[in-house]
Amino acid sequence: MPEHKHPRPRLLSFFLCRCPRCGKDKVFPNSILNPGKFAETKYACDNCKLGYEPEPGFFFGAMYWSYAIIVAIIVTMSVAMSIIGLFDYAIVGIPIAIVVLLPVIFRYSRMLMLYVVYPAMYRGHYQKQA
Repeated sequence: MPEHKHPRPRLLSFFLCRCPRCGKDKVFPNSILNPGKFAETKYACDNCKLGYEPEPGFFFGAMYWSYAIIVAIIVTMSVAMSIIGLFDYAIVGIPIAIVVLLPVIFRYSRMLMLYVVYPAMYRGHYQKQA
């Protein structure tokens, strides 16, 4: 079966939130800065027709990725604030940073599901030619 050729490196496609199979179509139709619609995810790629949700509840697994990302933020900010001598402000600064970063955390936890879990669990569906 022919592979879909990415127009750019896969890592760049990941960070640009593009389709994991072809790398051309956007996974999220709206801007991350749109507070009411940043969470909307397309049902399928307009280019290669890859369905982004192979089964109902597929993105529930993104909660685990979100948890891991939040833990990494907490540890990193705690260490950084301790090094620069502002650890006393961590109790306020870290929650504020997490709330501000929630749209980014949400999107990239879904992207991790699409780029890591999807190919591993649904290999036949993922490789199917459109």
